[in-house]
Amino acid sequence: MKIRASFIQSIILPCVALLALLSGCAGFTEDVAGNAMADSENAAPDAGTSHDAGILPDGGTRDGDQPQVITVDSSTTINLPSEIVPTSPDEYTYIKDTVALFESAKNKRVGKLVRSDAGDSVTIVLEINGGCVKDGESFAYDQNFYFADSNTFAFSFRGDTLLLTRISEPDPYEADQTRYEESLLFVGGKSGSLDGIWKNTQCRYREGKMYCMNDGYDQYFKFYGDKVEYLITDRENYDYMQTVFVNQLFDFLGNGGSIQLETPYYYSDTKYGQESAGISILSKTNTTMKFTQAGKTFDLSVDYARYGDSLHVTLKSGDVSCVGTVREMDDVLSGVCSADNADYLHKSSSGAYTYRRMNSREFEACVDGILGRNQND
Repeated sequence: MKIRASFIQSIILPCVALLALLSGCAGFTEDVAGNAMADSENAAPDAGTSHDAGILPDGGTRDGDQPQVITVDSSTTINLPSEIVPTSPDEYTYIKDTVALFESAKNKRVGKLVRSDAGDSVTIVLEINGGCVKDGESFAYDQNFYFADSNTFAFSFRGDTLLLTRISEPDPYEADQTRYEESLLFVGGKSGSLDGIWKNTQCRYREGKMYCMNDGYDQYFKFYGDKVEYLITDRENYDYMQTVFVNQLFDFLGNGGSIQLETPYYYSDTKYGQESAGISILSKTNTTMKFTQAGKTFDLSVDYARYGDSLHVTLKSGDVSCVGTVREMDDVLSGVCSADNADYLHKSSSGAYTYRRMNSREFEACVDGILGRNQND
């Protein structure tokens, strides 16, 4: 089951596009570690973040980015992947850590929280106040611009896990247009109380099965009374060498095509791209990689990466360095909202304009130069 990144990216900006972000972006990872065994000793092995363990609980093997799917009994406790649940016996320590990460986040929306009279559902209204708008051929910042992204969820608790549940509409590009019930899983708050800070686990529970993702950002809600705050922050120690960008780079080196420089950073299993391009990895960290391809040695580094802000990557071979950059802005500042930036201002679903500037084509041409081929080969 795949959710195409191009579709998600088209609806993310500039409002939070809450359902798109919470429901996932570039597709599920192969590492879905969800089960509901009440006795942990009998639980299926946790896939964690290891990309080498390719055996499914039923003895089958994984194929590319297809998810490992584990059946969950709706009446028992949800066991989340080990990197998501608290490792300390002191629950307060875990909640305090969640608060610290929430406070460090830079991408923030605020809004209203409308609770149902029955106390079993909430409507989350995230707001944009002020925005870059276009009048004819002119751009100007309108401080009176307003847009609200509103979504209603039923909520419930399974142990210390908060479930926000809604009827999900299928991707319009999918052949199967069946509607289904889906629950998004959050941890970090207090069981039984919606108020508090909750972290999105990147896991969802659908039709008796758990699916998890491993994209490069974390999302938090802070609920208090009739108010809500929503924040996104980059994940700590994220493996930027297992992303869509690296997969596309491998494919470009081996087969041509294109490279999409982007932020946010979506997970992708790069093993197939590596093998098909004939790439041998010599060394690797979460932000760097040395590899060989067609007799050439390359050094790749993600020099700077920040969600919804900017990306700087470098690919070196011999004396040639190719630099790829992205600069984007969801909330366009008044000084950027001008005709001088018309080529980089793009109208979003809210009606306001966002800023996005990247040099993907220049980066591709530089890599082509290293390989000694023309851009359109």
